[in-house]
Amino acid sequence: MIKPVRTTIVFGLASGLLLLPVAWLNASHWGWSAAFQLALWAEAALYALLLARWSRTGLLSIVFPLGILLGAALWPQVSAAFFLLGLGIFSWIRSGICFKRHVLRGLMAEVLTVGGGAALVAMCRPTTPLTWAVAVWLFFLVQALYFFMVPGVSPSTGTQGDEDPFQVALREAERAIES
Repeated sequence: MIKPVRTTIVFGLASGLLLLPVAWLNASHWGWSAAFQLALWAEAALYALLLARWSRTGLLSIVFPLGILLGAALWPQVSAAFFLLGLGIFSWIRSGICFKRHVLRGLMAEVLTVGGGAALVAMCRPTTPLTWAVAVWLFFLVQALYFFMVPGVSPSTGTQGDEDPFQVALREAERAIES
């Protein structure tokens, strides 16, 4: 399994488990709706940092979209709009900023993964902490498919530090035998 896929799955599980506790901790300061939106924003920001790292994109390039989403999270009474804007900004960061080499394939992958992930969340109709955890994890499970749909976005083909340790050892052994 390639690193972004594995990390996305683990990140989704951790995000699902931490979403409501983080929101509850901030609910007394911000109110429940804003605290929940800020917790979702924090998850999107952390995942955007991972995407920027995997694509070797500068962090400054993701600040503007995350700033727009933060403003929407703090704006009163915009829950539905925040979720839709969040999906759009999530796609913008991933395919428009971080992995922009394959525009058409990236767009199609975004429609399938973000649309499919949002559909799964809607089908779960999350109301309890357990259903929210499952819904967030399912969303990120679908997001992991993005790295299979768009060719060349896996950083494991780049530097030796990101490659499979077995492949690195095999290549070094072949070099030692040849010399």
